[in-house]
Amino acid sequence: MTLADSWRRLSRVAVCLLWLLAIPAMAADATAPSPAAITSLTNLAESGDPDAQFSLANRYLEGNGVEQDNFAALRWFTRAAENGNANAQYNIAVMYLNGIGVVRDPEQAVTWFVRAAENGDPPSQYTLAVLLFNGQLGVPQNVPQAYKWFTLAGTAGVKEAAANAVLVQELLPANEVEAMQAEARQWIDTFNQRQNNETATDFDSPETP
Repeated sequence: MTLADSWRRLSRVAVCLLWLLAIPAMAADATAPSPAAITSLTNLAESGDPDAQFSLANRYLEGNGVEQDNFAALRWFTRAAENGNANAQYNIAVMYLNGIGVVRDPEQAVTWFVRAAENGDPPSQYTLAVLLFNGQLGVPQNVPQAYKWFTLAGTAGVKEAAANAVLVQELLPANEVEAMQAEARQWIDTFNQRQNNETATDFDSPETP
């Protein structure tokens, strides 16, 4: 396979997967909750719990236990995202990308994909890699950085990303491959350290009666 063949093959795969990627993370819990459960979930979300905020947003998105409301879904996803929930950050990006509960805004979608990717969300890392490889949605084409993000998403378990990383590696000179692999390792080390610090902070926080 020539380098040109690798480029064409990867480009076709990446473009298709970008748009399919917008669907799975939007699914909500299948079981319809009772009104009391919704009240309890809402109270927990109002108290600032990001997991509850994310769950409630999904309920509004799917009309599961509450009246379907994309605007309310976006509001609760945003509150969860601001509290660090990477899944919510990804879903906000998808909503801006597809105009769900908001005017379609690819620039905002990219902002949220980047934020989620930096927060360790593998689908967002993969999406960012696709955008960087193809130069889509206003993102300047940057193949070395695409390789880094494909590598990170692949390391996190996204099989398509791992496969694309192998293809992109064929397009890059050895020194750029080494540099991007070093950046990926540094990103992982920094992310793990941040996660460890946050976990330690949670354990050190006093419980309130």
